[in-house]
Amino acid sequence: MDSEWRELTLGEVTHWSSGGTPKKDVVEYWDGDIPWISASSMNGTRFSDSNLRITEEGLKHGSRLAPKESVLLLVRGSSLHNRIPVGIATRDVAFNQDVKALQAKSEFITPWYLLFWLMAHEKFLLESVVEYTGIGAGKLDTKRMQALPFLVPPKKIMGQIDTFVKALDDQTILLRETNATLEAMAQALFKSWFVDFDPVHANAGTRPASLPPEVQALFPSTFTETSQGLVPEGWTPGKVEDLLELAYGKALKAADRTEGAIPVYGSGGITGSHNQALVDGPSIVIGRKGTVGSLYWEDRPFFPIDTVFYVKTEKSLSFCFYLLQTLGLEGMNTDGAVPGLNRNNVYRLPIVTPCDAVFKAFDEAVAVIRGRIFTNNTHAQTLATLRDTLLPRLISGQLRLPDAEAVLAEAVA
Repeated sequence: MDSEWRELTLGEVTHWSSGGTPKKDVVEYWDGDIPWISASSMNGTRFSDSNLRITEEGLKHGSRLAPKESVLLLVRGSSLHNRIPVGIATRDVAFNQDVKALQAKSEFITPWYLLFWLMAHEKFLLESVVEYTGIGAGKLDTKRMQALPFLVPPKKIMGQIDTFVKALDDQTILLRETNATLEAMAQALFKSWFVDFDPVHANAGTRPASLPPEVQALFPSTFTETSQGLVPEGWTPGKVEDLLELAYGKALKAADRTEGAIPVYGSGGITGSHNQALVDGPSIVIGRKGTVGSLYWEDRPFFPIDTVFYVKTEKSLSFCFYLLQTLGLEGMNTDGAVPGLNRNNVYRLPIVTPCDAVFKAFDEAVAVIRGRIFTNNTHAQTLATLRDTLLPRLISGQLRLPDAEAVLAEAVA
């Protein structure tokens, strides 16, 4: 470490503030223009929006504003046993009481450097999580955090680290945004073929044809009346159970996992890794407990734990994935003592399936999109892993920037 690096504490280089929640039953406080950040909206490393928004009145009566470039850190919640959600606000946002807003003191550090410092120390922070209220939620000891030693590099080195790591983060975000666009394209194709029946209407002469002639010819030109309403002639009304099986995942506690490259899936997505797979893949993972109805496509071998289902089918897996997105599974939470998704309720949902030739055509069309998504995901994961590997050494002064740039160049060559 360079002798010009100074050792302070996290508390000395930051200002901290707490958020809050406006009363949920006061309509004037909600559905406004101010993003309200909570655990559910802390995905990625940039925060600019959320599912819930509050009004200026809501801000005055229960929450707090985090100015642009504040670093938001989740300090209380069930996810803290697996990861520490943290990110930077790219606009002014409000936040709830489970979140702390940290502002970098400009005489010491930049906001981006603060973000990267927290990301680099995630493993240490996870070790300091304690049980909160006995209900499985975790809590970070903020006073202990504020006392953590914080190495402050010279301004020039700090700026270089900011630029290098932010560029890595930007590339990862761009790949994921590209994938969101690709997913939207696949969803639009599914809707056109299997919800709006555009190719059938085109064959009937009521809408313009947009498919290659050989694909367009696979669709009928008329509809038939069924118990589920009008469906394309020759297509089969049925139920979800006719199409797929929802198989149960298997319990795998974090303490029982062996380090490996196999992703472990819970209802909130990937929760870690293991050295053995339960499913060869590709398949679809569906949240059963916790984040009910969540959906994930996985191309690789993986291990689904007992809070999820995974899909088995002899039909088009792509069709199943985009169909499941239309069924409202997230709203099918049962009223039992332990809320969750009942697979028998899913099995009873009505669907309409096409002939095998249409299944095949859809698979072929979507395979191109899913192939690009897989490639982008792989690249994004490589960059994220590289970022997380290099960050602790850069932040501690153990790794010089030219050496980090050489590692990056070799990894992406």
